[in-house]
Amino acid sequence: MRIHFTGIKGSGMSSLAQLYKHKGHHVTGSDVEETFFTDQLLKRAGIEVLPFDEENVRGVDLVCSSAAYNMTHPELSKAKELGIPIYSYPRLLGELTKEYESILITGTHGKTTTTGLVGSLFMEAGLDPSIVVGSYIESLKNNTRAGKGSHLILEACEYRRHFHHYKGRVMVVTNIDYDHPDYFKDIEDTFDAFQHLANTLPSDGALIVCGDNLAKQLVSPARKITFGFDKSNDVYAEKIEPGRFHVYAFGRHLGEMRMSLLGDHNVLNALAMVSVGLFYNVNAEVMRSTLLSYCGVKRRLEFKGELNRNLIYDDYAHHPTEIRVTLRAVKENFPEAEVVTIFQPHTYTRTKSLLREFAQSFQSADRVILTDIFASEREKDQVMDIGELVEETKKHHPRVTYIPKTQLTSWICEEAKKKEPHVFLTMGAGDIYKEGEKVLQSRLLYMGS
Repeated sequence: MRIHFTGIKGSGMSSLAQLYKHKGHHVTGSDVEETFFTDQLLKRAGIEVLPFDEENVRGVDLVCSSAAYNMTHPELSKAKELGIPIYSYPRLLGELTKEYESILITGTHGKTTTTGLVGSLFMEAGLDPSIVVGSYIESLKNNTRAGKGSHLILEACEYRRHFHHYKGRVMVVTNIDYDHPDYFKDIEDTFDAFQHLANTLPSDGALIVCGDNLAKQLVSPARKITFGFDKSNDVYAEKIEPGRFHVYAFGRHLGEMRMSLLGDHNVLNALAMVSVGLFYNVNAEVMRSTLLSYCGVKRRLEFKGELNRNLIYDDYAHHPTEIRVTLRAVKENFPEAEVVTIFQPHTYTRTKSLLREFAQSFQSADRVILTDIFASEREKDQVMDIGELVEETKKHHPRVTYIPKTQLTSWICEEAKKKEPHVFLTMGAGDIYKEGEKVLQSRLLYMGS
């Protein structure tokens, strides 16, 4: 089959395109000229990426469209005119889930890391899985994997109930929190989306949930396994220290496990992996070696580099809960350094709806820098003044500053010249990660020193 991907450079789209290419389909794609990390992955897979043009869809059997585009896009309107089926990304991925024993990794936070962990576990166990994930996984050197085994492990997003397209035997729920206020009405509406998916699991499957949050209220025809910090969970952690913790499962002590990932939130992600492993009877030693060797995910507390004893990290955190746990992890691991968080809010709707929660999420940072809001394509005609968030955050933190995005590189470079060590942490789901990269490439640090 000839499949064309409109908006192929997106992390999910590029992952799915590569998987269909590996399955023997003829795959092409189109996108903007801007360079993304996926460019090299697509090139390596032998997938041609073209500029947008309505003629790209002529002669194809199916068009898969990114959620960033609607039917006014020239390629999509042309495909409709020619009678070519147009699938969304989740619909096409949903078709793939029917061909495998699929493991759906869901949750408001932690999906990508947990998908990477479970995928790595299955690789370590020799199960040769296929994997679809929303970011670059260091152990894969890619954001996808085409295996010959019977399992498909995928990151399943709740936004617009996309994951209702997927058919799985196992559903992992890392947590349920209120997000995507442009779509979900409230936390009850969000919970309902997860419950609907849990209802579709088979009786011989598993619903694996964090028992420390709202996810524990989910019910399903499948076997339910809980994990978390509370001892009432089927799988829980104790004696937690940076980089190590002990795991107990169904009354058994599985021993100490170690990992390089920072933060208690990553301990929970690891427990989710252990729970999946237990359901599939994976040996505890395989779990241990997987955690020990796991290098993480791009843009999840990713170490970018060092300048004069100053460390630069980047994280995808764009929700108050994610900001809070990420900053806590950084401060616990670098207690002597001044932690400077540089946050780029993502979308006007999320910033406005969760304004107070955002303002109270920076407590573990020594200094807070707020920069311009990254608007989604759907919000280009809207405006929200970042000043609202700045003023609200000042009520809860003594050191809050607004710096325009165009001035961030030079500001970080100047701060990095100071004698005291800093940890600079850029945060957000937009393009804030580029600031750390520009700083590391810049010579401004050495000018005048």
